[in-house]
Amino acid sequence: MKPIQSLLTSLVFLTGFFLSSPLTGQEARTGKLRVLTTFLPVQAHASAIAGDDAIVEQLLGKDAGPHDFQFSPSAVRKLADADVLIINGAGIEDWMESLIQRTGKKDLVVVDTSKGVKLLKSPDVIAEGFDANGHGHSHAHSDEGENGMNPHTWLDPVIAQQQTKTILAALQKADPANAKTYANRANDYLKELKALDANFRDTLSGLPNKNLVTFHDAFPYLANQYKLRYVGSISEFPEKDPTPQLLAALVDQIKELKIGVLFAEEGYAPELLKKIASQTGARVSQLDTLEVGTGTPTAYLDRMGKNLQALKEAFQPPAAQ
Repeated sequence: MKPIQSLLTSLVFLTGFFLSSPLTGQEARTGKLRVLTTFLPVQAHASAIAGDDAIVEQLLGKDAGPHDFQFSPSAVRKLADADVLIINGAGIEDWMESLIQRTGKKDLVVVDTSKGVKLLKSPDVIAEGFDANGHGHSHAHSDEGENGMNPHTWLDPVIAQQQTKTILAALQKADPANAKTYANRANDYLKELKALDANFRDTLSGLPNKNLVTFHDAFPYLANQYKLRYVGSISEFPEKDPTPQLLAALVDQIKELKIGVLFAEEGYAPELLKKIASQTGARVSQLDTLEVGTGTPTAYLDRMGKNLQALKEAFQPPAAQ
């Protein structure tokens, strides 16, 4: 997959600054800069910085995620009205090129918040990591971003701070009249993100058996930042349930690694995970990928805080709960 920035040669691009002309397009007509974000994490960061000084809209509806985006006339209109587009990047919005082409917009500024972020490979897919005889082999999950790297950068609160700084620089350059107020809000928001990071470190550092097994391969950045052992993800079998031999091999691996909790996605616990849990004594908990929902100014902080609580409950000894 080619990087999105190399494909959109007719657009003006940013890594956080270098905007060519401040206060253009809709902002000149309404008196406020019009900012469009793709989905919840970057919407939350941008909203926290912009306050009432810019119009910040989220492209994806509250029930849609970046993996299943569907074009609509309203999406094209939102993009046509925007002065600045903020994306997560790393390939998660690889459909954006086609959407921008549909608008024919030549002066749109695109801010890729993954610029400067060290991308990581996806974890192995455990459920597809055994043959019928129980012999181990592994390969990467198919849900990958740019150059085969994992795109779920936003789930690391330290990377979220970097994204916030990139967005701040973009808004300041686009709207210098409000640069100071943007900076003040960003500083307050960054303090909260730093506190969230410190809370993750303090809470997780002393907990034993931090073996992380998830259904979705969304958490390598979180695991890398806080030294969790990301054993891998468990993929749903696309055509039929795993054979009894394959399921038995997977169950044996979960038992051998003493995996006590299997993490499903928020609001979705696949039957495969439930079956594995029933045969291993593990329980099924949930982690939020933050891919679906509305990015209010506190949404990232609130939902990542709930993720931390879920990890704490999973990793601490039963007697301490």
